[in-house]
Amino acid sequence: MKIIKRENYLSKIRPFYDSSYIKAITGIRRCGKSVLMEQIIDEIRDKGVDNNHIIYLNLEGKSGENITTRKKLENKLNKIIKDDDKYYIFIDEIQHIKRFEEAIASIRLSYNCSLFITGSNSKLLKGKLQDKLTGRAKEFPMSPFTYKETKEFKLINDIETNEEDFFDYLKWGGMPQRYEELDEQGLVDYFQSLYQSIIEKDVFQSHKRINRNAFLNVSNYIMMTSGRVFSATSIAKYLLNKTNEEELKSAAVTIANYQKYIAECFLVSECKPYYIQGKQALNGTKKLYAIDLGLRNSFSNTIDTDDTFGLENLLYNELKARGYDVRCGIMRNCEIDFVAIKGKKKCFIQVAYYLEKQSTIDREYGAFKNIHDASPKYVFSLDRVDTSRNGITHINIIDFLNDKIDINIS
Repeated sequence: MKIIKRENYLSKIRPFYDSSYIKAITGIRRCGKSVLMEQIIDEIRDKGVDNNHIIYLNLEGKSGENITTRKKLENKLNKIIKDDDKYYIFIDEIQHIKRFEEAIASIRLSYNCSLFITGSNSKLLKGKLQDKLTGRAKEFPMSPFTYKETKEFKLINDIETNEEDFFDYLKWGGMPQRYEELDEQGLVDYFQSLYQSIIEKDVFQSHKRINRNAFLNVSNYIMMTSGRVFSATSIAKYLLNKTNEEELKSAAVTIANYQKYIAECFLVSECKPYYIQGKQALNGTKKLYAIDLGLRNSFSNTIDTDDTFGLENLLYNELKARGYDVRCGIMRNCEIDFVAIKGKKKCFIQVAYYLEKQSTIDREYGAFKNIHDASPKYVFSLDRVDTSRNGITHINIIDFLNDKIDINIS
């Protein structure tokens, strides 16, 4: 299949092609990190850089076979690097090198190079690596295709498009390889296989003593119920049937750790709270959204035709892809689905599938009644009829995804 150019990411990385910053591309497996790296290499070649000064090592492929330590990596580079001119070094899935943060810091100091890395763990630029590099790395988080990118992908690959494309995306998401499957069973099998691979490589290999069955039960449940408020205690009661206070507390701690592991390998993203009134901590309230709707929906035997949580998940991912910090708005007696933030500016957002009933309209628009903040307020739904009122703007979500309309922040 033909590959689309992910300009949204390239445009952010391009200014740093020759920079001494380490360029770290992070994201879930199979979302297109390696392909993006290849596109960067193509652009660097187009600038006139000789192939002999471009080094690509895939630590999960033949070019990076058996490179598992800093010493092995340095030995490999020493065999390739022949002069003092600048080299462009690309290392795919850097987390396979033991104490990779030391290896990266060493490469940056030892060679005249521009270094690019990819990783499938959100801890890549945290902790030890951050300390070692003292602010000399830039992270570029990457996601599966947005809705607009899926349309572009279909267009260049002569895949038929129609009015049902949106609902196909709402159901099966934007992982690039999903379009190689021919039917729904093939899609389910693909997503289940991808999920198992991620868990095996990015969770079980890092946490050898983990209770695999317990982890899978919790992980499956979190994926299937993404979009709802996460409570480790509630999950412990429901899945593990724990009622004794001490057992419940212990189980809740274990489940909270499981949730952290799931987030670290990018299966879910944490939507943290934004306290609209005051800054009181409300027991760590947060929501979890699946990084891809196909992964989310492959865990259920039935897909709701009126899936507001799925629509929320889609919009959350879209806002994140557009560079917003997205939070769930918390007030004393109510909740706002999203607060979308850039810098010191923001807006408030409610999401509904359809506004068919007056009670639904009253509920969604009424959610803003106690917010006296002057920042813009929006209700997103699939309705074509504009129901804007009282300074609150209605937006059709498909128009938003297609860039026919945008939100404002202040």
